[in-house]
Amino acid sequence: MSRFIATAFFISVFLISGCSTSGNQHLKNETSQSLQSKIIKNKTTKSEITASLGEPDIRTTLDSGNEKWIYFMNNNQFDATTFIPVVGLLTGDSHTQAKTLEIEFKGETVSKWTFSENNSRMKTGLIQ
Repeated sequence: MSRFIATAFFISVFLISGCSTSGNQHLKNETSQSLQSKIIKNKTTKSEITASLGEPDIRTTLDSGNEKWIYFMNNNQFDATTFIPVVGLLTGDSHTQAKTLEIEFKGETVSKWTFSENNSRMKTGLIQ
């Protein structure tokens, strides 16, 4: 019986490796190259951006009178070992993928945009 419980515990730990997401998940598969074909300066409109990416996470009005939309996406994946008692304390880690897209509009069309992405691994265990 105890062998069954131990096996069930370890299978459960590996199946539920932690994951947390926030922001606009439409950005998850976007790259700077894919966005270059979708967002064309002085041509792409607000409605085309909304149709492609949904509503922005942040809308800002600039002192120039232009409007800036910001989209962001964060995915955090914790390794399964993080959740095993003692083992997680020693060897836990996580992987984070973050992307940010800032689009400035002059009137109804894109005047400029920037895209950044970051992939990082963070060691949270004592043994690194």
